[in-house]
Amino acid sequence: MQFTAVFAFLAALAVTQVSANVQCTKFDAPPGSIDQGGLQNCLNNYRNNNWDGMNCGGRGWFKGHHKYKSPNDCYDACSGCILESIQAGASQVECDDFEGGTKCWMGYH
Repeated sequence: MQFTAVFAFLAALAVTQVSANVQCTKFDAPPGSIDQGGLQNCLNNYRNNNWDGMNCGGRGWFKGHHKYKSPNDCYDACSGCILESIQAGASQVECDDFEGGTKCWMGYH
């Protein structure tokens, strides 16, 4: 029982730490000029195990890194701020996650 509580605490701490290292930059678009539903679908399908870019929802998507551990970890760190940006009507967004001496970035333009 104590092991479960300790594990849950450490998992929550890890999520907090990842979130603390994320920076999100967005550029707002005129209302109605982006396909929010399409961009949300793109984001939902962008958690894949590669660093490739894609064209989706009328935007160019990118995901890259400098010595970062995995593309899925980058997605997990950045998807929340990208979703918030989509919902706010952002025409472009870039999320950067910093972990020690490593960095990943993802978003769309």
